[in-house]
Amino acid sequence: MTLTAVQRRALLESDADTGQLSAREPTCAALARQGLAVRYGRTGGYYLTQEGRRVRTELARVELPAPESAAAPAIAPGPEPAAAPERGFAADDGHGTGTAAPRRAAEVASAWSGLLEIRRVLQDGDTTRPAPWERERLVHAVALALEAAGRPPSGRDAAGRPSATGYAVAPSAQSGVAEVSWHSPVEDAAAGTAESELARCQDVLEAYGWQCTLHHDRRRRALLLVSPRRA
Repeated sequence: MTLTAVQRRALLESDADTGQLSAREPTCAALARQGLAVRYGRTGGYYLTQEGRRVRTELARVELPAPESAAAPAIAPGPEPAAAPERGFAADDGHGTGTAAPRRAAEVASAWSGLLEIRRVLQDGDTTRPAPWERERLVHAVALALEAAGRPPSGRDAAGRPSATGYAVAPSAQSGVAEVSWHSPVEDAAAGTAESELARCQDVLEAYGWQCTLHHDRRRRALLLVSPRRA
């Protein structure tokens, strides 16, 4: 497979989570003809196929700046550049990852629509179960399902305490499992409503192919263990 520089750049600059391409139509169409992208959705956007994601990963490994030659003149060290911001949409996991913005609701709806389309494309039309890439991004995928359904996310203040009442999603100690818990700035309030609110979260997740079981930690706090539903 031969890719032009423009096509390689388009793959590398695609959305990290949804795989949506931002390149111009001719570039996207050329990638689609090679089986690396597919066009779908109401807006007719292009998204990477599974093969497109694989090629993007390979490109990211090799298309890195070459190390400076040992013969190059030394350059006096200067201030370190600021870290580049992460690209792509981030679902709100209840730990402060979400970004409040006027267009947040539209961004969530678009990300959710893209996720369902990815399921459809990668799973022969089946949108009832998580796609493989969701299984590799459990926290993001579970949080997106909850946020898209209108469940409120919690948050954290500067001291790490809950700043809003809502869900929080975190990795579990078990491989392939995420934890969903319910938090509130008022601890007693959270304890009194956690199980009923988590039951509503469970209804949302199970409707979209996730398997949930209710557990309690050593402090008797309720939590859901969430994993992809077994076929």
